[in-house]
Amino acid sequence: METVKNTETLTFEQAMEQLELVVRRLDNGELPLEDAITSFQDGLEYIKVCQEKLNKAEGKLAMFRDGRFEIQ
Repeated sequence: METVKNTETLTFEQAMEQLELVVRRLDNGELPLEDAITSFQDGLEYIKVCQEKLNKAEGKLAMFRDGRFEIQ
């Protein structure tokens, strides 16, 4: 089973898609234990990417809302 290599270049949508694949594999229940653990760890990495992207977007929206961001 291959683990997550580079999450820095993933978009939010790509990370969510990968997370959904991980969930499907785990839900299937047919993975050997070690592969299930690796998939779970991968899922945690994808969750981290998604959370970071959401936090960044939330920060940008807050800047617009608070008038700290000007469109040029």
